[in-house]
Order: sequence, then structure tokens, then C-alpha cells
Amino acid sequence: MNLVDQYLRMADLANQPKRKAKTCTTRSGQKRNVTAKAATRGITGFSAKHIYHLISQNQFPMPIKIGRASLWRLSDINHWVNSHNEQPDSDNQSNNLMGA
Repeated sequence: MNLVDQYLRMADLANQPKRKAKTCTTRSGQKRNVTAKAATRGITGFSAKHIYHLISQNQFPMPIKIGRASLWRLSDINHWVNSHNEQPDSDNQSNNLMGA
């Protein structure tokens, strides 16, 4: 069996802040408990707002829209991460060559 691709949501990509548990009352008077959530670090280490800014600047892969959901191919994200890991090394090598 071959996997075509895996998909990620924004929650997988972006950092998520810590959220405390709280109880809310709806307009109809029902009490709802919102559970606590620990802070998490996404694959990119950026906030969702910054990721959408990078998308608008064509510096991050575009999401695939399925209904209202925005999804990213894992292969696209891995390629983006790898391309950004290579740039500092090539910049340092060119600076070393120019200084030599």
C-alpha cells in the first residue's frame, strides 16, 4: 500500500498558546466547560498569523481548501523546511569563499 500524501492543519503547523479551563454560560442558560489546553509548538515555530502573512507574500506553500478547511501537504511543508535549512549554509559558504 502506498501513501499518496499526508495532510496537516494549521494546528500542526503553528504554535498554539496555553489555554486555561473555564466554564461559560450560553444564552439559553446552559453551562459549558471549556477544557484546558497545554501550549504546543508547531512544525514551523511561527504563529498562525505569521504563516498567513508568509502565504500572502508567496513565501509559504498555499493551503488546499476542502470545504472550509485549509490543509497543507506534508511533502510541501517538508520541502519548504528543507529549502530554508539549506539557505544559511549556502550563504555562509559564499561568504567564506569571498573572504578567502
